[in-house]
Amino acid sequence: MVGFDTIMGIFWLVCGIIVLIPAYMIAFGGRPDLHVHYDDSVDPAYVSRRAGTTAMLMGISMIAYALYQLFVGYQPLALGALLVSLLVLSTLTKRFAKGWGWDGDRDSTPE
Repeated sequence: MVGFDTIMGIFWLVCGIIVLIPAYMIAFGGRPDLHVHYDDSVDPAYVSRRAGTTAMLMGISMIAYALYQLFVGYQPLALGALLVSLLVLSTLTKRFAKGWGWDGDRDSTPE
């Protein structure tokens, strides 16, 4: 019989991969329009850089927790830390996609 740790580890691994695929396309493929909260008035390079890499961090943290659960086992503190970090990162990526921290007067390319 398959144990709880294995099932939940595989669940978090699949969820992490599902998050990483569009996050990679946003961050490195230049597709900020894939983000559900993307505002067209915000510079696409800014959204790709900020929201995409934040979403990638979400996927990587899910995969890291999945590997932890598969090899070490269930720890309530680790799951709580994952959920809190996902909540914070989700809020950040949503704000970045809406233009939080973007200065519309400045050009996004360095001089």
